[in-house]
Amino acid sequence: MAKVTGPLFSLDARNKLGGSIVFSYWRGINYVRGLVTPHNPKTADQTAIRDLIKDASVAWKNEDTPIDSAYKQAYKDAAAGQRYSGFNLYMKDSISKNDGSSYDGTLDIPTEPGDN
Repeated sequence: MAKVTGPLFSLDARNKLGGSIVFSYWRGINYVRGLVTPHNPKTADQTAIRDLIKDASVAWKNEDTPIDSAYKQAYKDAAAGQRYSGFNLYMKDSISKNDGSSYDGTLDIPTEPGDN
């Protein structure tokens, strides 16, 4: 990303220009980047992964699942000192345990951190 000091001969510039570049501002720094159009694949594998992530996330947040405060604390403790949270570790274990792209809609909740 290019940092700019006087974009478009002004003190500040925002939004896209010509459908190819974007001028923006982040944490006090003006910058310029290329315009990115997101691609949204709707393959069976991608849909399975998205469903798995959604189901695992809902299970973590929902009170009607076997995930209680002690379970969440175990994941938080296991993630202590790492660059991710207990929730992130739980999601990693859930994706590994449920075999990602072959997810069939039945969530198999990991029993403990590292159970995958």
